[in-house]
Amino acid sequence: MVTGVILAGGGSSRYGRNKALEDFRGERLVDRCVAHLSDHTHPLLVVTNDLAPYYGVRGTLVQDIVPHQGPLGGILTALLFSPHGWIFVKAVDMPFFVPELFTLMTGHTKHHDVVVPMHNGHYEPLFALYSRRCLPAVLRNLERKERRMAAFYRKLRVKVLSEKHWKRVDPEGLSFKNINTLQDMVRL
Repeated sequence: MVTGVILAGGGSSRYGRNKALEDFRGERLVDRCVAHLSDHTHPLLVVTNDLAPYYGVRGTLVQDIVPHQGPLGGILTALLFSPHGWIFVKAVDMPFFVPELFTLMTGHTKHHDVVVPMHNGHYEPLFALYSRRCLPAVLRNLERKERRMAAFYRKLRVKVLSEKHWKRVDPEGLSFKNINTLQDMVRL
């Protein structure tokens, strides 16, 4: 079993307001993410710095243990609160979800600590699987004030899914499209 995690704690600084609450194709981004993951993961955690805007969301609201540490702080919180050994992390600003890609990724957890797709030459750490075994590396990086997501990968067994591998199930890379600006919202 895998715990679903929606990282909704971002400041949305480039967007100008809380994008998790923005309407995308008739529903708020956070509700859209909940709908995507609720059939594939259990429980479903919505991790954020401030719980109040999310009251009523159909997931378990969890406040960041160490606030304002970005996605790495959210992953720390999720790993600590997950009843399972694995979490699947999805950023709230990624409005699409291809279930076949999730299934492909979960098939690679054996003998690994992280399962992460590579897209355009970069990791997609906010659409990835993390084992509880990542906790020491995450904590070390937070203590060192190293918040870059992939920086803690060096100490772990990472399964990288190449584009060739994942494009068989998500040929357009829909899963990795995200909304950082109002222009991105309009474009998508």
